[in-house]
Amino acid sequence: GEFVEYVYPNNQQAATLWYSDHAMGITRLNVSMGLAGFYLVRDAVESALDLPKDTYEIPLAIQDRIFDRATGQFVYPDLWQDASFGDTILVNGKVWPSLDVDQGKYRFRLLNGSTSRTYTLSLSNNDPITVIGTEGGLLTAPVVVGEITITPGERMDIVIDFAGYAPGTEIILTNSAPAPFPGEPGIGVVPDVMQFIVTANPGHTNPLPATLREVPPLDPADAVVVRPFELQQFTDLCAGSVWLINGLGWETITESPDLGTIEVWEFINRSAISHPMHIHMVMSQVVNRQAFEVIDGEIVPIGDPILPLPEEQGWQDTIQCPPGQITRVIQKFEDYTGKFPYHSNTLELMDHEMMRQFKIYCPADFNKDDIDNTLDVLAFLNAWATGDPRGDFNHDGEINTLDVLAFLNAWVAGC
Repeated sequence: GEFVEYVYPNNQQAATLWYSDHAMGITRLNVSMGLAGFYLVRDAVESALDLPKDTYEIPLAIQDRIFDRATGQFVYPDLWQDASFGDTILVNGKVWPSLDVDQGKYRFRLLNGSTSRTYTLSLSNNDPITVIGTEGGLLTAPVVVGEITITPGERMDIVIDFAGYAPGTEIILTNSAPAPFPGEPGIGVVPDVMQFIVTANPGHTNPLPATLREVPPLDPADAVVVRPFELQQFTDLCAGSVWLINGLGWETITESPDLGTIEVWEFINRSAISHPMHIHMVMSQVVNRQAFEVIDGEIVPIGDPILPLPEEQGWQDTIQCPPGQITRVIQKFEDYTGKFPYHSNTLELMDHEMMRQFKIYCPADFNKDDIDNTLDVLAFLNAWATGDPRGDFNHDGEINTLDVLAFLNAWVAGC
């Protein structure tokens, strides 16, 4: 009978967002029971584009479930396990639904709302899919693909064109991703997602815009730090095993970026499954991915870095981190100070400690005691005078009087 009211200023560009429960240890249960949903943000830039809208814009939340065939109720494992894969696909809460579509373009806002399952989606007639956006908004231009892979918690903004089909044509949205992912081809696949039936009605036939939205690239050279995060399973005396980030749990905070700074985070996947890593409060860009090997306990990159796919080159908050690879992402910490989580969006693993916190500080709070006062000035001057790397406040690679001026300006400005 109680509630808590939150206010969201929505000071960001148009995006396909979603919300879900995040209670440690029971998120997978609460999301499975329905505590999740879409949250669409719009703005004038997106509204000015001639994209399919109104009845031709449809959010699609894709989930997998197991049903008790006698009662129709959901079935979920009594005890925690690494993953839970349903044998039935639901879209917007309906089992294997069918949608009548007009002869034209539809904009589908996709959400992988499953707790563990990844989907590789394509059309049964092998026609193309056009990707126009990711979690943080539109891409710079449409990207035409044959299939898309979407991991738990990811969103993808796509357009499918049903013009030119004979009335009554049936097209299936199919899935080919193994479970677990990437796994073995054909293992654990639930192939059918939903059906489209083409009608004789005319639809949205205008061409898509050739350009969508500017996505200013973040430069890794501007990053003040590169942080490694090892994703790994460990043995545990109580539970048998536990999934951790850098071997640490929720209570330990080791990442403390300053407001306004840019960082590169490296997710080093030392497991055999893909991890969809979600960083709260920021939108990231994928820099690259690179294979690695472990030599005497140290992570050693090998081979050439691999650039992100064209459909990944936008703003994202959930990043696919394949096994055996370092996935590098870059983000700028803006707007707010405070504590925020980052975690795997495989909810079974998130519930088993694969969720941690970072804390964004005001740059004026140099000693990071949550108070901006003269002690911060003294702490900075001590670091500056002793050659502490933190004395390079303007991050130009040198410690000199320019850093003193930069710090004093930040200290006076506050946050």
